[in-house]
Amino acid sequence: MCASMSITERSSAYVAMRIPPRPRLTPPIKSSGRAGMESRVLEELRELLRIPRYRLLLAARFVSNIGNGMAPIALAFGVLSLDGADAGSLSLVTTAQMIPLVAFLLIGGVAADRFGRSQLVGSTDIIGSFVVAVSAIAFLTGNASIPLLCVNGFIFGVLNALWYPAFSGLMPMIVPGPLLQGANSILGLGANVGFTLGASIAGFIVSAAGPGWGLLGDAGSFLIAGVLVLSLRLPKSFGENTDEDRSSMITQLRVGWKEFSSRRWIVLIVGAFAFYHLAFEAFIAVLAPVHMKEDFDGARAMGTMMFGFGLGSILGTGLAFRFKPRRPLLIAVGVMPMGAAWMLATGLSAPLWVLFLTAAGTGVAIDVMYANWMTTLQTNVPEEALSRVGSYDAFGSLAFAPIGLLVAGPLAHALGASASIIIVGTIALIAVLAPLMSGEVRHLQRTH
Repeated sequence: MCASMSITERSSAYVAMRIPPRPRLTPPIKSSGRAGMESRVLEELRELLRIPRYRLLLAARFVSNIGNGMAPIALAFGVLSLDGADAGSLSLVTTAQMIPLVAFLLIGGVAADRFGRSQLVGSTDIIGSFVVAVSAIAFLTGNASIPLLCVNGFIFGVLNALWYPAFSGLMPMIVPGPLLQGANSILGLGANVGFTLGASIAGFIVSAAGPGWGLLGDAGSFLIAGVLVLSLRLPKSFGENTDEDRSSMITQLRVGWKEFSSRRWIVLIVGAFAFYHLAFEAFIAVLAPVHMKEDFDGARAMGTMMFGFGLGSILGTGLAFRFKPRRPLLIAVGVMPMGAAWMLATGLSAPLWVLFLTAAGTGVAIDVMYANWMTTLQTNVPEEALSRVGSYDAFGSLAFAPIGLLVAGPLAHALGASASIIIVGTIALIAVLAPLMSGEVRHLQRTH
């Protein structure tokens, strides 16, 4: 990837030329009750859709998430369809992607702030499309193997490590602060509509045509999304001229750590979600597909659950856009036990309609969590440090996920998929309840 021009090589006029002035917010509508709330929501939506770059980012997330809805089902059941493959094989493939994702996240945060957030997001999407296409063609031609999928997964994990911190810092460069929660919610809505569309057809595509076609659709969605994000043409650096870009990567990591660790509520929630993601990644990537194959209708049953998850996510983003709680972290963390309920219901082999509903409830919870968490970060952390803080957030939250993925296969062999899911569901429940013991988490007030 090309290095960026330093901030000191840009004039303030050049930065102003590249970023058009943010739209002026219209005066608040002075009405009360339900009608007043609906008027404010519609006015906020109109404000957002007047921003051309926001429309481009929304389109990119919608298209990309069509592929994201198809990929987990296509990859899981593609691996399980290979000769001699089992739960342990699926653990290897998913762990191969997760390890570099976690290992390179901190570097990704510095890279985003140095080389440009939109440039990094767009470039990694495009490169990722070719990596996924190789896996897709391997399945279509009968040449797929566990080693090949592990290598491709490793490369894709590195790309994800660069992508996430860059993406987490994009929104404040595009929309003004008062619109951030609405912008995050609508972006999540577009992404979840795409995810639901992809998940709704993935089970049928994998069952009828094979996993290669599902992965090929994923590759195409990444390519289109990457082109759309590159067309944002945001400057590679954020803010006014500083000497920060001249500092070493270690120095920038220290600055990011200072911003991250100085806020106890961030540390508490990220630490708790390290254990939550250990459980959830093991469940969604390994244990649930194995359980669906053994006790349900395989890819179709998994697709039904993921379709419910997507529908819940759409409802969740709508709720997050409409309601802006005074204590966002209390709501963000308080809804997350729903994810544990989904895992426990799956482990108990509840009827598929129950799994559909608990998956939908989890979709609602995760998107309410995401919108309130991202808005709290974006309004409490300096904009120029957001990508680095975002990288520490992602690094900490996913730190134990490779462990969960690595042990999921052997655990399923030893205890069975059902019992293993109950264990990880219990871990997830304890993890999300723990931060609520902190008064700082319960009482932090929103600032916009």
